[in-house]
Amino acid sequence: MPEEVFFALFSLGFLGVSDFLYKWGQRFELRGASFMLLQNIAYIPTAIALAVYRQELDFSVGLGYGFLNGMLAFVAFLLLLKSLKHGDALALVPVVRLNFAVTAALTVSFLGEQLNWVKGAALGLAALAILANGAGYASVARQRNPFFMALIAMVLFGCIGLFYKLGLAAGATPGALVVAQSFGALSLALPFAIHSGDNILVRGVHCWLPLLCGALIASSYVAVGIAFSYGDAVVVAPIAQLSFVLTGLLAILFLKEKLQSRKAILIICAILSVLVFSNT
Repeated sequence: MPEEVFFALFSLGFLGVSDFLYKWGQRFELRGASFMLLQNIAYIPTAIALAVYRQELDFSVGLGYGFLNGMLAFVAFLLLLKSLKHGDALALVPVVRLNFAVTAALTVSFLGEQLNWVKGAALGLAALAILANGAGYASVARQRNPFFMALIAMVLFGCIGLFYKLGLAAGATPGALVVAQSFGALSLALPFAIHSGDNILVRGVHCWLPLLCGALIASSYVAVGIAFSYGDAVVVAPIAQLSFVLTGLLAILFLKEKLQSRKAILIICAILSVLVFSNT
């Protein structure tokens, strides 16, 4: 198995479980400010430990992209958390994880990666999946905000994929990029938590859930960063973002979400788009 595929699959697993936990935790009325801060508290030591283990804790000017990624990731994950409060994981997570289409479009436009007609068709399938889902959400007023928050998160995550490639090209290592990203997220998470005035709960699910998500997300980003160092983003990103299939299966099994026709069309189009990208 190619190295980029191997590490992309690891990223898929970590991210799929984390997205599921985002939705599962909504039954406990998660508070966004405290959740994001605790998540980042776990993210930082996990990122540092992985970077040290891989001997990649090196300074480079490319780490500036990692810091910027952290700021984008904070906003994107906060939007994902809020959108899942009022929407199903089956419908919203695939939209967010179609961000590889944004990454692919950006890397083709700015980095000169190749885009043939097959990959263009895959981008079309991704757009069709988003439109199919958006049409259903637009018809129900209370569901519009969750969908648009998921859509914005998708764009932000797509930009993160581009900046990973730029950071690696500027000499940064995957592990160090994730460490820089953790501090970029903290630069927003800490003032956001202070401004919100939320009490930071250090017991029960309000404590261990964000800590676990932070560790999973850090591991996912290190894995995808390593994968990017071996292969093109137009191959790596789609495989990693297939995590929504794992999230959907977990949502059906443990949250009893229903696979309605609209959601089925969304998932099928998204899967086809991913498979086309990862095999061209």
